[in-house]
Amino acid sequence: MTVAPRRIVVGLSGGIAAYKALEVVRELTRAGMSVRTVMTESATRFVGPVTLTGLTGTPAVVDLWDDRVAGEIHVELGSWADAMVVAPATMNLLGRVASGLPDDALTATLACMRGPVLFAPAMHTRMWHQGSTQRNVRTLRADGFHFVGPVDGPLASGESGMGRMAEPRDIVAALLGLLDAPRDLEGMTILVTA
Repeated sequence: MTVAPRRIVVGLSGGIAAYKALEVVRELTRAGMSVRTVMTESATRFVGPVTLTGLTGTPAVVDLWDDRVAGEIHVELGSWADAMVVAPATMNLLGRVASGLPDDALTATLACMRGPVLFAPAMHTRMWHQGSTQRNVRTLRADGFHFVGPVDGPLASGESGMGRMAEPRDIVAALLGLLDAPRDLEGMTILVTA
């Protein structure tokens, strides 16, 4: 019996850590996953869509209004995928998703996802520690989103601190853990009293 490969959407938002998403994509494909990508317009300033197309064999989605893509690509990706990972997840992206503002291909795909979603935040330490960022993270966790990182380490600014994106292998391990996690109680409502 052959098992169909897991289907993963990798989302990229516009941060310097976007180059690490290329390794996330490679690790997922090495693990036998079928991978498609969606990115914000600002992410294209760090990583070219052609590179992602070459790594996955399918066009990277950047624009909801792309004439090459028939139909509602965000709805199709959300239905197609078993899970989604966003690496890097910038302060801007986390704020827009927490506020329910699906105004581009990436956030619209997130709004249509049926499976688990994992964010790998990446931003400067001061941005990570902002009260608004922490509120947005709490909101997203309460809405059922998952996080890996950020971690403490060297940042693009030359400074060091919390805000560095987790390493690609750790992101992939966290995503595989979400896919393999038992869901014995999924869909049940439980009341615990004492």
